[in-house]
Amino acid sequence: MMKIHSTVRIFLLVVAGIIVASCVAAQSGTPNKSISNKSQLAVQIVAQGTTRGAVACTRCHGFDGASDGSGAFPRLDGQSPQYLAEQLRHFASGHRQNALMQPIAKGLNDDEIDAVAQYYASLHAVSFPSHSVPEQLRDRGKQVAEVGDLSVRVQACESCHGPNGEGELISGVPYLGGQYSHYISVQIQMFRQGYRKSQQMFVPAHNLNEQDIIAVADYFEQASRAAGK
Repeated sequence: MMKIHSTVRIFLLVVAGIIVASCVAAQSGTPNKSISNKSQLAVQIVAQGTTRGAVACTRCHGFDGASDGSGAFPRLDGQSPQYLAEQLRHFASGHRQNALMQPIAKGLNDDEIDAVAQYYASLHAVSFPSHSVPEQLRDRGKQVAEVGDLSVRVQACESCHGPNGEGELISGVPYLGGQYSHYISVQIQMFRQGYRKSQQMFVPAHNLNEQDIIAVADYFEQASRAAGK
């Protein structure tokens, strides 16, 4: 039995290594020893975790960063590396509270955080099919996302997160387009309850009603994001 587990682990490491090496090579265009070392470090953490308490990222997020499609865990593929690294550091410091992620983030040093962030940022996984959304709910979500609602002092989500919620790679604003609806809804609730802190998210999290939160989350799940984001 131990031999089988060992064989599977080696196979997964090889597959992950091929994925990340291909993505990094495509982005850099030239071989680089430091990039190669960081890629190997990332693959090891993603597949096996660390001896300091960080479990393998694949357990929740998969090798491709698409997670399991349930929305319990977010998509990480193609997300801004700055954003991913920042959130890991927020988990480690307790600035962002999450019972599952805090001990994992604390088990990573700065180089490991950056390596894992770069790994998932380099990937672009196939999306899971979105669930159907009633037309009225879809239209309300589109309105909140693209225009906002001045009656409750909520500006358009896309004024920060970009057209179709594709995010802002350079500034580290996360994409919402293609992210799971359930995950988006839960995170807005986390902002409302204070488990996540953001000056920009304070007003929409507190002023949008429950139905509007569901509507805008459903809208972004079905929105497409530009390739390369």
